[in-house]
Amino acid sequence: MKPTLLSALKFLALQGGIRHPVHISSIKLSKNLGISQQSASRYLIELVEGGYLDRRLAQGGQVVTILEKGILILRREFSEYSLMFGTQREIEMEGILETGLGEGGYYISQKGYMHQFQEKLGWEPFEGTFNLRLNEDEVPKIEAMRAAEGMLINGFEQEGRTFGKAWVFECILKNESKTIENCAIISPKRTHYKRVVEVISPVFLRKEFNAEDGGNFTICVNLGDI
Repeated sequence: MKPTLLSALKFLALQGGIRHPVHISSIKLSKNLGISQQSASRYLIELVEGGYLDRRLAQGGQVVTILEKGILILRREFSEYSLMFGTQREIEMEGILETGLGEGGYYISQKGYMHQFQEKLGWEPFEGTFNLRLNEDEVPKIEAMRAAEGMLINGFEQEGRTFGKAWVFECILKNESKTIENCAIISPKRTHYKRVVEVISPVFLRKEFNAEDGGNFTICVNLGDI
């Protein structure tokens, strides 16, 4: 959603538009948002056409109610602010399964990591990662997760090679037919894939879910202090 439309939607919500119909005029909206009356009128029309608002014309303006689609946008905004200010300890993200390059499995199988997984998570992971490409609008949640204090997995040197540190976040992975609780997201110190998260588990997740690339999954991540 465009920032301008989001600002208008927030204002209507603050007037009570989530709980009950609100009488609003384009003049009042324009004054509160610091825009022209024409722009305010256009924003309202765009919100209605986008399915975010229900509108009925009334004397001196219109009566609007924020619809479920608009409420979902506002809830997402609230969730992101909660993450930024540390008031939310759990988040949900949605993504699509894709095949990785096999690097994740190689790294997590190293003994220097395995014993730390056992110590921190209580289990050793299957030697492979379950890669999910998240939706673009989930990126703020990914960044908030990576900024939180997960469980540190220390780096080490082995046979002249350096293996970097990473953080793990306990999570629950589910789709429409099944839920698996013993999972964790592993987040390396350096990653080039902003929208991809790697999930590890003591079980072979693809087999457990009978999953193929393109399948939709939800991750419930615990950001609580460890």
